[in-house]
Amino acid sequence: MCQERYFTKKHEWIQLLDANKKSIEVRVGISDHAQRALGDVVYCELPSVGAKFKRDDTFATLESVKAVSDCYMPIDGEISNVNEKLKSEADLINKSPYENGWLIQAFIDDKEKKNISSTLMTEKQYKQFLETNKEAGDH
Repeated sequence: MCQERYFTKKHEWIQLLDANKKSIEVRVGISDHAQRALGDVVYCELPSVGAKFKRDDTFATLESVKAVSDCYMPIDGEISNVNEKLKSEADLINKSPYENGWLIQAFIDDKEKKNISSTLMTEKQYKQFLETNKEAGDH
């Protein structure tokens, strides 16, 4: 069971995973807008499980036919899982940015969970942000 997605101004998304576990886990990826701006992703460099990142730290690098782009952590957390499929199928990021093309999962604490809705945009807010920032370009 997945929850609502929240977005950053740098086009990453975060989604709480099943919160019934003892620990709070989130899944992170890039938005459909970001994958379109990047073009065909051919390679991605993901972090190691156990690595800790603060909000706005670079946690992954995506290489496309157009450019190399950093991905920024939307929230403080510790990497719990990486999407291994992307090693051989980086184009999943283009084909399915929200389902199969997610990048990482991370454990977060309760304080960070409470911050998600106040520091990030809902899908509706993100769409409005894209509309008003069309000239802002991509990542």
